[in-house]
Amino acid sequence: MDQPSLPIFPLGTVLFPHGLMPLHIFEERYRRMLRDTSHNDPAFVVALAARNEPDITRLEPETIGTACRVSGISPRPDGRSDIAVTGTTRVRIGVDAIDWSNGYAVAPVEVLNDLQEGPEEVARRYATIRARFHRYLHALERLIGERLPALEPSRIPEKGSWVIAETLTLHTWERQLLLEQPTIDARLEVLEWFLKREHALLVQTGMIGSPIDFPGRNLTMN
Repeated sequence: MDQPSLPIFPLGTVLFPHGLMPLHIFEERYRRMLRDTSHNDPAFVVALAARNEPDITRLEPETIGTACRVSGISPRPDGRSDIAVTGTTRVRIGVDAIDWSNGYAVAPVEVLNDLQEGPEEVARRYATIRARFHRYLHALERLIGERLPALEPSRIPEKGSWVIAETLTLHTWERQLLLEQPTIDARLEVLEWFLKREHALLVQTGMIGSPIDFPGRNLTMN
């Protein structure tokens, strides 16, 4: 990433690295942001909006977000656009240095590399998580009575953990908690706990979790 600063798009949801997210761009300031950045890689940062922000015109982001590239754009005749973005890397946002002069937020960002403290323990725990995830998928197939599309997470913990996290129906703030973990070791520990919970919920009650937690009374979608 060459840019020391990037536009920040505060939303009521969390984008993971390697994740794909559809977005509908309709506010004029974000149409302008898209025109300014769509050809850059990364283009901007998707960040969860801080809870209960009083000023909806200047939603403050959480400090950890995900830089993304624009994977596709479908413009509409009235100037709105449907786009798809792909998460690239986690970044720390300089929330104390946000510039609103363009109408949308621009802030300095720091790339957060995937660190690990114990490679052997990471490999062991991730192998356990992958096996548990396959049991979760099989339980889900039994519940709905049909086969799911084949999903085989990468054997590389750094990437596969995000694929598994994306598949689980976690609350918004649980997704943010995963995104904020400082090391792969810590991320896998939290992910394993969520996976155990979701598997138990599925097997014992025949239900899956709720994917959305109310992000804030004043939050707008765009």
